Amino acid sequence: MMFILWLSGFLWLEALFFTAEASTCNITGTWQNDLGSILKLSTEQGLFIEGSFHTMVETSTGSAGNQKTGKVVGLQNAGNEPTFVFSVCWDGGSVSTWAGQCFERQDSPELKTIWLLRSPVSSIEENWKATRIGEDHFYLVKKP
Repeated sequence: MMFILWLSGFLWLEALFFTAEASTCNITGTWQNDLGSILKLSTEQGLFIEGSFHTMVETSTGSAGNQKTGKVVGLQNAGNEPTFVFSVCWDGGSVSTWAGQCFERQDSPELKTIWLLRSPVSSIEENWKATRIGEDHFYLVKKP
C-alpha cells in the first residue's frame, strides 16, 4: 500500500514538474479577419506593437482613406497568451482601436478582439452616431 501511495505521489510530482511547457502565442505575423481585412504585426522588446491594417470594409466610401491602409501602433502584455491593444488613425479622419488576447490553438493561433471605431461628425448634435463597437477574430495566415 505504501508503495502505491509513493508511486502515485511520484507520478503526480512528475506531471507537475516535467510536463512540456505551454507554447507562447506570438502576435507577430500576418493575420486575416472574417471580413478579409489584413493585419500585419510585429513587436519590439516584447511590449511595443507596430504594423499595418488593410481594411476590406468602410462605414462610408473614403472613410478609411484612398489606400484603405493605416499604420498600427500598440502595446502587449507578457505571458503565454498575452492581452494587447492597438490603434489605427485612418486617412479619412476615423480612428479605430482593438483590445484583445492571443490564444494558442491546436491548429494555429487566433486573436480575439473587441473594436471601437470613432468617425468624425460635423456637429455635437451628431455625436450619437459617431462611435461603433464590434468584435473581430483574426487568423494567422503567414508567420514572420
